[in-house]
Amino acid sequence: MSPVNTVGEVLDAVRRIKAGAAGFCTNLFPSPQKLQSWVDHNELFSEARDGATFFFKKDRDFWHLYFCAADLPGLQLAMNLVPQLTTEPVVADLVGVDAALGGLSSSLETAGFRRYAQLQRMSRAGPGDEAGRAVDDPTVFAEKHDRPAVLELIESLFDRYGEQLPMPYEIESAVDNHQVLAVKRDDTLAGILFFETQGLASAVRFWAVAEKFQSSGVGSALMRRYLQVHSDVRRFTLWVNANNQNAIRKYEHYRYAPDGLVDCILANGLIHP
Repeated sequence: MSPVNTVGEVLDAVRRIKAGAAGFCTNLFPSPQKLQSWVDHNELFSEARDGATFFFKKDRDFWHLYFCAADLPGLQLAMNLVPQLTTEPVVADLVGVDAALGGLSSSLETAGFRRYAQLQRMSRAGPGDEAGRAVDDPTVFAEKHDRPAVLELIESLFDRYGEQLPMPYEIESAVDNHQVLAVKRDDTLAGILFFETQGLASAVRFWAVAEKFQSSGVGSALMRRYLQVHSDVRRFTLWVNANNQNAIRKYEHYRYAPDGLVDCILANGLIHP
């Protein structure tokens, strides 16, 4: 693998593969800002083969696989020529309508991947004004000294392989930009809601309550405050594990509903639940 030094390298590789490719396929959809962040933090590497280019994004003790290929047969052939897919722990996300992901999924499964988890996207229309802020609302914005506790809480409750946990620098940026709501009890972080808002759209990245504070109103206080401070937003989205019925019911309570988009996560044989 070779380190990726500029976003332009990624875009050029995609353009080369896509040119004249009737069956072009990819799972690489990050924003330019996200790509730039990966490059800046030396997390992105590439491996080129005839008809396909693979990108490996470092995440803790494993890799996220992204690819672009001229067609599915070419993808499958090229995957057999990339040694890292069998010597390194790797996961790959396939995002789309479930019925349309079969070909991509089959190509990865033939190369030794297996289905690991599935997320579903849920959304709701705005504005987020159905719950006003109570006088005794305990929510605040997380502060700089809360950063380690925010990351620790997320890492303790979510699956690092299946739910794209934030890196420490992402937590730092989110806290500094007031994107993490928090509830504290006796100087202990009881719960957080980490969100990203752009214009009239907002996404919940993580809504988490420490185990000892669950069923105590912490989660509802966070969600009510989140919706209240986003009264101008017209579209809310989030991703949730499709098997987590408890979380799904909680989101449904706040008028979120599945919108048909799924994220199928596949893992190679070196990833274990």
